[in-house]
Amino acid sequence: MMKKILIIHTRYTETGGEDIAVDNEIQFLGQNYQVETLVFQNTLKPNLLDLLAFIRNNNRDSVNKLQNSIAEFRPQYVYIHNLWFKGSLGILKYLIKNNINVTIKLHNFRYYCTKSYKSSRHLDKNGDCYACGLSGDQVGYFNKYYTNSFLKSVLVNHFGKKYFKLLNSEKIKIVTLTNHHRKFLIELGNNKKNIFIQPNPIPHLKNFKHKSKDKLNQVVYAGRISKEKGIEELIKAWVKLTRKNYSLLIIGDGPDFEEINKIVMQTPGISLLGYLSNEKVLKIISESKAVVTSTKLYEGQPTLLCEASASGIVSVFPDSGGIKEFFESDYQYSFKQFDYVDLQNKLQKIINNNNLDFDGFESRKYILKYLDEQKLLSNFETIFEERR
Repeated sequence: MMKKILIIHTRYTETGGEDIAVDNEIQFLGQNYQVETLVFQNTLKPNLLDLLAFIRNNNRDSVNKLQNSIAEFRPQYVYIHNLWFKGSLGILKYLIKNNINVTIKLHNFRYYCTKSYKSSRHLDKNGDCYACGLSGDQVGYFNKYYTNSFLKSVLVNHFGKKYFKLLNSEKIKIVTLTNHHRKFLIELGNNKKNIFIQPNPIPHLKNFKHKSKDKLNQVVYAGRISKEKGIEELIKAWVKLTRKNYSLLIIGDGPDFEEINKIVMQTPGISLLGYLSNEKVLKIISESKAVVTSTKLYEGQPTLLCEASASGIVSVFPDSGGIKEFFESDYQYSFKQFDYVDLQNKLQKIINNNNLDFDGFESRKYILKYLDEQKLLSNFETIFEERR
């Protein structure tokens, strides 16, 4: 008889990568467990009850739904993703109080970035945060996490301060996507015995095809168009290359789209394609020589790079955060973060290499083994069975 898991998640106002990852994991765990979900939906205009729940960090309606789910479903395990804001910390408090086997997965670093009202406890000595991309000139003395809203920043900091303390509870098991994130938590004082590593499963990864012929002379960036993603620096590195009829395709949307578009319009060999569906993006990548990211942030799991690897496409990325954990230890196309001469050199290496298919095949072998379904299911079982 399959064991039961109750999965809890609060969806964002606009569906993003974390929501998609949670949906994939629900489907994935359903292969070996009886899964029930408790899903909340955030809205752009919270009502009065939501505001009261913000202040108390306890949404009574959400906790009641949790109690009903536990009473009716009787799960052996409770597995939490996002609680901000509709789910509320009341859910976590209830589970801890009642000694329920609970695991929480951290998809990002927001718990760190919002744990204080003071920006000095968020930003580093240079006045920057490589977890969320904020800088001192955006926030000032107060830790204005939402740069366009003082009120939302107060509320999320109020939430984050309490959440960070709860994450230190010995009754909670924490799951991170990478060893880099696990070390980050340990350095903050969390008990290493309570922290596990579990990447997100990617559906049908082994079915991705490795095309060795008909590749186009193009390198692809696909993601958010914003300063913290280092796109302007990528463009500056690209124009210095001996490009041999190579082109750079930039796919995505974001706050800096218009600014980047003005640069692209004046730069031969670069195209800005805007937002495209994931299906179209993957088709373009499968026909390309490489993908690239020059992000300035700590990143979690680079799903698009994993999908590129599964298609036998090589990636250029900064050797920082957890990205490198999804590639071979001797991978030759990573560059030193913020060293844009090194980025330029690695892009030139891509253009000059006539044997990219071999390197792409090696990346494919590695990622299929790293994200092997049976390996991930076995790891989940170990994590869930561990008692606190």
